Amino acid sequence: MRQRTKVGVLGVAVAVALAVTEHRMAHAYYSSTWYEDAGGHEQAVRQQRALHAPMLVYFRVDWCPHCRALDDMLEAYEVRSRLNGFIKVRINPEHGDAEKALFQGPYGAGGYPALFVHPDGGTPARVSTKGPPEQFVAHLPN
Repeated sequence: MRQRTKVGVLGVAVAVALAVTEHRMAHAYYSSTWYEDAGGHEQAVRQQRALHAPMLVYFRVDWCPHCRALDDMLEAYEVRSRLNGFIKVRINPEHGDAEKALFQGPYGAGGYPALFVHPDGGTPARVSTKGPPEQFVAHLPN
């Protein structure tokens, strides 16, 4: 009788462990894709709600030298591989009124480049864009 109980408890423990692992894998996000501008932001928000993944929102303009430097840093291997776990949106406020409204409204950004991280269901937090790739990655939430 005791042997059956041990096997039964072990079976339940294994089933629970598999269910937890499957749940985590189902909600894991991994992509190198960037959504673009206001329309992309809408898609990213929908995807964040469905997948419960963190979202990164990057405001940039073409003429900004600091934005171009950040573009290069975002392409560094260690940064790219870390950002693959985020739903990513790149917005140029000069592309239209909807993009400008996002920049001035919910994000309240004042200057370029501006980078925000939305934890799942959380309030966006501005992230420092200064320093080398290792320092930038260290400022990102897990």
